[in-house]
Amino acid sequence: MMKISSTFSLVVVLIVLGFACTTRKADYSEFNQFYDKFMQDSLFQVQHIQFPMEGLPDNAAGYEGDLRDFRWTAENWRMHRPIDFQKSKFVQNFETLGDELIIENISDRDSGYGMMRRWAKIGGEWSLIYYVGINPLQEKQ
Repeated sequence: MMKISSTFSLVVVLIVLGFACTTRKADYSEFNQFYDKFMQDSLFQVQHIQFPMEGLPDNAAGYEGDLRDFRWTAENWRMHRPIDFQKSKFVQNFETLGDELIIENISDRDSGYGMMRRWAKIGGEWSLIYYVGINPLQEKQ
């Protein structure tokens, strides 16, 4: 009887560990709905940005201050609007890091310019947490 009990306990522990270790496929439909609303609704947009936000301004090489101190604020923010990727040369790429961090890169290889946004799920809601404006792309070394 003792052997059955310890075997049973071991099976239960293995089952629990199996469920704990399984990776679940993230459902990004919630993010997609958020993203569409973010691009369409200016009030919603500013409510879902973590100001002051780190990043870089457009054409950072021409920025006159110390870029390490640059922050996006409600005062210097320009509303983001959707890009029609079917009608432009821009290419959009999303990289997901877990269920709560998404990095978006938008680039035009012909012109050599691109931008980057980082999105995070904070307190159950998606927010923009980092933004690099339109700048020359750096080739990966």
